[in-house]
Amino acid sequence: MNGKEIFLIPNIITLSRVFFLLPSIYYLSNNQILYASFFLVWVFISDFFDGFLARKLNQTSFIGAILDPICDKLVVLALFSYFFLQEMVPAYYYILILTRDIAQLLSVPILLFWKKIAFKVKPKLIPKWGTALNFIILALLALPLLPFWTQLAFPFFNALLTLLILVSSFVEVSILVTYIPRFIQIYKGTHDTFE
Repeated sequence: MNGKEIFLIPNIITLSRVFFLLPSIYYLSNNQILYASFFLVWVFISDFFDGFLARKLNQTSFIGAILDPICDKLVVLALFSYFFLQEMVPAYYYILILTRDIAQLLSVPILLFWKKIAFKVKPKLIPKWGTALNFIILALLALPLLPFWTQLAFPFFNALLTLLILVSSFVEVSILVTYIPRFIQIYKGTHDTFE
């Protein structure tokens, strides 16, 4: 692991996602939706750009592979916490998100710094779908906050949001069912990759 990797362009973009998250929450909490929207747009699109640029510039790195999912989880946890406190997210779904993301966040320091175990991150399709669904749901939750929003233009909005949350819930459970045994295997040294 090379410390200079942190300064690669894709990794700087990844880290900016967390820095832009703070003003997003601040402006949302103070009902300054226009300012919040500016920061939230970057939070959402940067998740695409960091990976795209890493491949395009040939700047994939171990630090980037660890940072990207960590920053994704911090974004997901912070924004879902905000929307849950606004009573816009059902409790069961919020608990699933908390359980999955906190379990995955805790595994990094446990394995890297406490156990000193090297591991790889090569997410398969279902975890990628899980994160994509999280971001889609967060974007939909943010829509009604916009000043131009009118439900008349999107009559099936609530039904769509409910359906996506249900699908995402099944995906979250599926990820947890495979993730926890894999964490135990890596902890015991019988496997080296989170998939």
